[in-house]
Amino acid sequence: MSIKKNYGFNLLNSLLNIVFPIVTFPYAARILSPEGIGEAQFIFSFAQYFAILAAFGIPIYGVKAIAEVKHNKELLSKVTTELLVILSMLVAVVLGVYSLVIINIPDLNANWPAHAIAGSIIFLTVFNVDWFFSGTEQFKILALRSAFVKGLSLIILFTFVKTQQDTLEYLFFLVFLYIGNYFLNFLFLFRSIKIFSFAKIEVSRHFKPLLPIFAMIVATTIYTTLDTVMLGFLNDEKEVGFYTSAVKLAKVSIPVLTSMGVVMIPRATKYAQEKNMAGQLSLYGKSFSFLVLLAIPMSFGIFLLNKEAILIFSGPLFLKAVSDVRILAFLPLLIGLGHLISFQILIPHNKNRSIFYSTLIGMFVFLILSIMLIPSMGSTGAAIANTATELIVTIGYCIFVPSHILKALPWKAIYKALVSVVLFIPIVFSLQELLKGNPILIFSLSIITCGTSYFLIQHLLFKEELIKEIMITMKKKIYGS
Repeated sequence: MSIKKNYGFNLLNSLLNIVFPIVTFPYAARILSPEGIGEAQFIFSFAQYFAILAAFGIPIYGVKAIAEVKHNKELLSKVTTELLVILSMLVAVVLGVYSLVIINIPDLNANWPAHAIAGSIIFLTVFNVDWFFSGTEQFKILALRSAFVKGLSLIILFTFVKTQQDTLEYLFFLVFLYIGNYFLNFLFLFRSIKIFSFAKIEVSRHFKPLLPIFAMIVATTIYTTLDTVMLGFLNDEKEVGFYTSAVKLAKVSIPVLTSMGVVMIPRATKYAQEKNMAGQLSLYGKSFSFLVLLAIPMSFGIFLLNKEAILIFSGPLFLKAVSDVRILAFLPLLIGLGHLISFQILIPHNKNRSIFYSTLIGMFVFLILSIMLIPSMGSTGAAIANTATELIVTIGYCIFVPSHILKALPWKAIYKALVSVVLFIPIVFSLQELLKGNPILIFSLSIITCGTSYFLIQHLLFKEELIKEIMITMKKKIYGS
């Protein structure tokens, strides 16, 4: 399947990941309040951290490992079986550790049914084989499966979460998003492979490349997943609710920004193996231009429309999160750039240690800032720690990129995007002044007006190639080739 078709299906999946929280979180937030959202998110994030440890870096390593053997059915089955065996062993160990932690910490044991429900995502991590479908470039399956599971999840949310006491039901809704996908993964997996003979597999050969990735994952999850857990331990569940609202809003656009990267990984791996530098630079240039074209206006828009976004997305009870949104607003750009550099450049070039060193530094920065800021500043302290860490990690990634690749990236795209967003300031401020007290109208008109002005400037003034390609593709779809 071509890159454009793969990207189309992956974009569909990413758009679902954007629309879904926009539909579900406002509903849940208004029913459960900051305390209820905070309690459920704390329990879920705690279990999610263990699930990430159980995965052992295979969601990242697996894409590259599968991409390398996807054209050989026997090797494909062999590598898949080996990775599934590793996952099964690790899940058993981590699930045991999780159970001991819940039993021996009184505050957690007091709500053990909720932790048991959340813990099911650890047990079912072995069924999470997205890495197989990404490595074999079967993005259509991932997109359609995701749409089906999200549809069922909506039924669960709107049927069972109806009062402020329905925290457990909301937690089950969060968990079902994972386990529903995992079960369907396996149904599709066995259409593509056969489990290889256990006597012929070589599990140990994967541990050496997996260990640096796992170390990177441990360091990364400290500031991407454990932030909510630390906030819950160092402050309270209400602050977790405010922070969850701000983070979900700031990160809502990230799936679209990283969707191109997921599609490009198998191609980047192939070009790196072939030492095809021209092919690599072309891929990197397209990904970088795409990222900058979208991430800068998205981040700038979140920063300017923070209050309206919180009122629409979470409701007036979450207004304290407005300052957190301002701090987290540029996460789409930072995370998008970090994802591009790590997944498309460093990993295909076997620079896993470089990623580990960057994330290790980020982990220490996050821990220090969190311990210093969260007890007194709550969710705002967590937001500062999160943004500062992502900035440092992304800079660290850039340091390890080969200089000839770094120089070849179209850095002028950043200048063009920054010039194009300048008009956002008078547009948003004028609408806020004219339409006071109507956040929905302010937000909607701002998005339409700012978006139109941005793409007109990019197209007419800067002659942006990506916009030209999009317009040509749309004309072909409408009028035919």
